[in-house]
Amino acid sequence: MITASDIQVRIAQKTILQGVNFTAKPGQVTAIVGPNGSGKTTLLRALTDEVPWTGRVQINGQDTSAYKPWELAAVRGVLPQAATLAFPFTVIEVVRMGLMSGIHGHNDTIAQRALDMVGLNGYEKRFFHELSGGEQQRAHLARALCQVWEPVQNGSPRWLLLDEPVASLDIGHQLLIMNCLAVFAQRGGGVVAVMHDLNLTAMVADVVTIIADGHAIARGPVADVFNDQTLSAAYKCDLRTNTVPTHPKAFILPQVARLSCSAV
Repeated sequence: MITASDIQVRIAQKTILQGVNFTAKPGQVTAIVGPNGSGKTTLLRALTDEVPWTGRVQINGQDTSAYKPWELAAVRGVLPQAATLAFPFTVIEVVRMGLMSGIHGHNDTIAQRALDMVGLNGYEKRFFHELSGGEQQRAHLARALCQVWEPVQNGSPRWLLLDEPVASLDIGHQLLIMNCLAVFAQRGGGVVAVMHDLNLTAMVADVVTIIADGHAIARGPVADVFNDQTLSAAYKCDLRTNTVPTHPKAFILPQVARLSCSAV
């Protein structure tokens, strides 16, 4: 499991998170949702030690402070919201960086298989900086997948911690990536993902934590947490769940599109 207790984060004298408790279990996709500026990315960055924080974070029963850097790299792969490269690496070189950080560096076929999983087959020799934003995002996800290629290692789960993994993607690639995350969890690994799209979250996530104004205001299965009262309070607007609009405007639901896009 990943457990976080009483997480507090202050940045530039401003309190971003206050007393947040969080749990993620292997075999599940755990989503973190909430309005802009609520602290959900900050929570993920606290879990990955990218911001100063107080409280306690454990991965698989051990405090993160007790792990050596290479041990953390072997147990979890991280996808930040944005990443830049200063040198003209090819796509395959970027993806292989995950092999260098993890424990599968001896198996060079993994990088190609990871590219296939994220729909970038044939992009190996292209320069990373020539890709679109969505393609770059998928290449970085392939790198993170390489790092924790086997979801369970020596009986212990491994983790993907992802910040908005589908934010720059079209709906077909959103479904492709969310399916990758679901399969990783089904195979025994754990996924923690900051999400914006509530429909995609409802379709794939097993458990949801809602962050609002620096507090975790709800946590549980999607069916329990995604209700009118909780979502309206979090997003400060009148939201209705599972209600078909009465106006004639078209709307698209990924839950319906999933079947036709399953082979993307």
